Amino acid sequence: MVTRQRLQWERGPLMKIKLPFGIGNLRYINWFAFAAMAVLMIVGVCYVYSANAFRESPKLQSLYIAQAHLAILCMVIGFVMPLFDYNKILKFSWFYYLGTIALLVAVLLLGTSQGMGAKRWVFGIQPSEFAKLATIMLIAKILGRRDASRDLWDFAFVALVAIFPVALIFMQPDLGTSIIFAPLTAVLLFASGTAPKTLLSLVLAGVLSITVVLGSIALEASPKTPEPVRKACSVATSFLGNYQKGRLLDFVFPDRDPLGGGWNRRQSQIAVGSGGLWGKGFLKGDQNILGYLPQQVSANDFIFSVFAEEKGFVGAVSLLVCYGILLLSVLATGVAAPDVSGRLLCVGVATLVFCHVFVNIGMTVGMLPVTGLPLPFVSYGRTFMATLGLAMGLVQCVAVRARTQRKVQDKNGL
Repeated sequence: MVTRQRLQWERGPLMKIKLPFGIGNLRYINWFAFAAMAVLMIVGVCYVYSANAFRESPKLQSLYIAQAHLAILCMVIGFVMPLFDYNKILKFSWFYYLGTIALLVAVLLLGTSQGMGAKRWVFGIQPSEFAKLATIMLIAKILGRRDASRDLWDFAFVALVAIFPVALIFMQPDLGTSIIFAPLTAVLLFASGTAPKTLLSLVLAGVLSITVVLGSIALEASPKTPEPVRKACSVATSFLGNYQKGRLLDFVFPDRDPLGGGWNRRQSQIAVGSGGLWGKGFLKGDQNILGYLPQQVSANDFIFSVFAEEKGFVGAVSLLVCYGILLLSVLATGVAAPDVSGRLLCVGVATLVFCHVFVNIGMTVGMLPVTGLPLPFVSYGRTFMATLGLAMGLVQCVAVRARTQRKVQDKNGL
């Protein structure tokens, strides 16, 4: 006999959630992307352990355990999310976006202060990481509804969507993370069909702005600069904090302060170069063991330095090949996507991963200014790893939907 309570449960809102795909359709996930992600996470667990194995702090020594738990979480997400239709997930993209905006505001009001006075954490999470994925999802929904990118109003609307998180993240302040939104938005607009001339003009404007900022910082620091020019340069860069100016100045003039602001950058270059062809061996990196690499961030921002010193040039190239397989697999999923939103989701995730890899490795070898962007799936970071797991889960949603839809079409002779 069916009780009234059971009928109410069966007719309740939770029972209306239906999985569009069966468990057996998980075989349609992109296994190349999944395998590359798994390999990178295994590397991450090993080298988070290596980075902190010789630290005195028990908390640092145990970070690899948390990294292993995060890796397992990402694997679970990679199997669970493909059971759902990403288009139904995107229907709530506005809620995700507004939720991250609310959390970013909460960071400014309630966030805990970190180094240099930066506030980036609230309620135990770093909302700026979730904001990246939420912005990708919302832009994919906006530009996927129709040929929105050819309309000037929609172009401006997408730019406005990106500006809000950028402004809030910059106020923390977190210059490195806020800059990531620029290439993310530009690539998504390009992939959706925005006129190349429009994007080219924006890119040129961005390059010009960066040149003006770096030039102004260099002129302001030079003793030969006339006082009126120095004041003008100070006004032009007043939106930057002193430590941000210092990092950019150390990038422009690498030998300016080798024992101060340029120390981490120089020691990172030494670690990468000293690895040679084959590396010094696991747990045998002298720069890391002797504490020349920054101890508090060697497991996240500078983990590539730890890896390159221990595995050498061959290991570093192998890691880049693994990232290449991951990126190509994600883009291949985007090409096969059944709609524009799915394609843009994959392009956005690939751009996010590429930007982090490019900036992090460029920073550790001295090609870019030092910034706090972690290496995807390898660096330690709770919120960042969770964000990447969700992002790859969405990619697998697209892969499963594309292949199941193609299978239906083949059966129907279409």
